[in-house]
Amino acid sequence: MTRRFSPKSLLIACCLLTLSMGAFAAPDGTISDKLLQAFNRTFPDAQQVKWAETEDRYMVNFKQGDILTKVEYDKEGNFVSSLRYYSEKNLPVNILCRLQKKYADKKVFGVTEVTTEASVEYYVKLEDAENWITVKSNVDGIMQVVEKYKKAS
Repeated sequence: MTRRFSPKSLLIACCLLTLSMGAFAAPDGTISDKLLQAFNRTFPDAQQVKWAETEDRYMVNFKQGDILTKVEYDKEGNFVSSLRYYSEKNLPVNILCRLQKKYADKKVFGVTEVTTEASVEYYVKLEDAENWITVKSNVDGIMQVVEKYKKAS
């Protein structure tokens, strides 16, 4: 299945996500000291840290080097999931090598790493002159195309 995709729609989606996070901003002092201490031990180099709260979750967005990260915790402070956004240089070597072999004619635009208690998956956005392709990979390097869009002309 091929769909039309434009960078404008990606920009709009990112803006909406950013605005919706602001709607759930937690007032100062609602994050427990225990959770803050655990976060600071786990991510000592975190910069631009922003906490948010929903009815059943705490979310923290931050940057470590050139990696943007979002971590979700439950109300008891237990890890639920994380999203990390980065370039191909941060991919595990086994996945990077397989991508370069299987998609040699494509350029890596960006990577989204999705981690839960049960798994780690990598969504790699590839591009060529005509298409955007998203390839999903597990930690073993087993890959499948999950999206394919024609670039807008």
